[in-house]
Amino acid sequence: MIGISVENLFHTLPTGVIYFDGRGDLIAANPAAEELLGFGLVDLKRQGRSDSFWRLLAEDGSDLPVDRHPSRIALKTGRPVKDKVVGYFHPSKRTYSWLNLNAVPLFEDGTDKSSSVYVTIHDVTTDVGARNKLRQTQTDYQVLVDNMHSGVVIIHDGKVLFLNKSMADHLGRSIEELKDTPFIIHIAPEEQERIQEYYVKRLAGLEVPESYRTRIIDNKGGRTWVDFKIKKLEYRGKPTLLVLINDVDAEVRTEEKLKSSELRFRRLFEEAPIGIALVGDNGKPLEVNDHLSRIIGYPRNDLLQMTFADYSHPEDLDKDLALFEELKAGKRESYEMLKRYVRQDGQIVWGELKVGSFVDGKGKRQIIGMFEDRTMEVNTQKELEIARDMANEGSRLKSAFLASVSHELRTPLNAVLGFSDIIKSTSENPNIIEYSGFIYEAGFKVMTIIDDILELAMSEHGKIRVRPASFRIGDLFDEFRRQLQEVVYKFGKDESVNVLTEIEDHLRDLEIVTDKSKVYQVIVNLVKNAVKFTEKGFVKLGCFQTLENRIAFFIQDSGIGISDDQKEVIFDFFRQADGHDHAKYGGIGIGLAISKRVANAMLGDIKVESVPGEGTIFTLVIPMDLGEEISTNGEAIHP
Repeated sequence: MIGISVENLFHTLPTGVIYFDGRGDLIAANPAAEELLGFGLVDLKRQGRSDSFWRLLAEDGSDLPVDRHPSRIALKTGRPVKDKVVGYFHPSKRTYSWLNLNAVPLFEDGTDKSSSVYVTIHDVTTDVGARNKLRQTQTDYQVLVDNMHSGVVIIHDGKVLFLNKSMADHLGRSIEELKDTPFIIHIAPEEQERIQEYYVKRLAGLEVPESYRTRIIDNKGGRTWVDFKIKKLEYRGKPTLLVLINDVDAEVRTEEKLKSSELRFRRLFEEAPIGIALVGDNGKPLEVNDHLSRIIGYPRNDLLQMTFADYSHPEDLDKDLALFEELKAGKRESYEMLKRYVRQDGQIVWGELKVGSFVDGKGKRQIIGMFEDRTMEVNTQKELEIARDMANEGSRLKSAFLASVSHELRTPLNAVLGFSDIIKSTSENPNIIEYSGFIYEAGFKVMTIIDDILELAMSEHGKIRVRPASFRIGDLFDEFRRQLQEVVYKFGKDESVNVLTEIEDHLRDLEIVTDKSKVYQVIVNLVKNAVKFTEKGFVKLGCFQTLENRIAFFIQDSGIGISDDQKEVIFDFFRQADGHDHAKYGGIGIGLAISKRVANAMLGDIKVESVPGEGTIFTLVIPMDLGEEISTNGEAIHP
């Protein structure tokens, strides 16, 4: 009874079943198998082991060798072969059907050798066709997405779930390298905080910009400005972001969008963060976006009835029209200019205008203009220029005022100095001599400050011009020595400070071409500075020639000295070394700064060497022939 039941089951199964013996010959097939294969059992047995009859195809369409048939593999290996999809040429349908085969080996009692195999057969033609169609659709979709000019990224849980080839090219990496990486690491570090904030707020349902500009980093660390356009959607129950990324160069981006798809262009056109217009040859807009309407201040429909000349600033119109005509004539492909538009309410709008041309799908040349509002930047620049002019004028008036006041003060002060000196030298009363000395010393300090103020005013009021002339070094040196003795006397230190000089004899007869007044000015400043900070000891004036064919005058003193960290400070205006007691020594801290500026104007320099508590050496180094230096290096004029 069991055998009859199995046989009945075999013949009534809706699944096709065929049996092969150990040699691979077919020995049985149920009706379902006969129907699927298009042959009765007798015909199937007659075909036997014919390779041409059992010609099968692999799922990719290639021939499947007989030894790779599921039944042969199961017999040979003794292991089942499951869900093998093959193509079979159906004789009555005259077409290939796709079959799913499962081969199960049977074994002789007590052995592990396959004695036979049975194969179940299912028709999966519909499933394979659907799978192939889906695969082709996916392939077509991938090709379409990979050939998009824009980068496309899908971000899920903060990571890159999908991206196209264009986006991978932007980042300089392969698609496989970028998948599952945190998207934020591809954003420039200085932008990450802002982009991360947008991401969190967007997922929380808060209002954030749908389009904004940021920078991405490629594999070499290069930064590229891009525009992000973001769409929020649901994927696997979680919020996911679809991101469209374009270069900031709107002109190139728009041209590429126009060539590839009108729909893609329309989206960019409407969502662009700048004003855009398609313009006809007559200058009349064919289409404008809402952003341009807001910038110009006219309703969109009104702009379409006007030409750009109607709202252009008169002073900018001629240049724009000339460039526009060159563009239409094919003499240029694009142009840029800073331009003003007059809004409907009369306000002036400054902006950066970019105009380019392209050929549409019909072969017709089209003109596109893009306008980005720069009003705030231009107005800010104008305010800065006004502030600068006011500051310059204030500086000029200050210098003029200082020069005038200094001049007016010098006249009465000279009288005070002159009469106090006369009284000191003619009086026989010790008290009067002492008091007149006090008056002269105080007046001399005031005169020194006034001289410094006048020098500052003169240096700020204009440029320092040098006028070279030929002089004998010995004569200059003697004049500087007399000036040193006079300064020591005027400071009242002729009894406590010795005046020393040092010059090689052969230098006295040498000629030097320089500006005597400028050299004299620097030497006097250095002498006054040395005498001021030397209470007792010496002040030495010296002269020597350097190896660079330059002459050097030095002033050495045994005064209080200067620390290393203060050697640069002393050449700044209104700065004195911290160790100097201002209340004791006076001065306003501009003598050395002016001297440095004058030395530089003569193509020279001032150097300082000092040891705190032991003294200081200031050295003025200037060219032997200033006239030749000027002819070689240009006019020596310094602000």
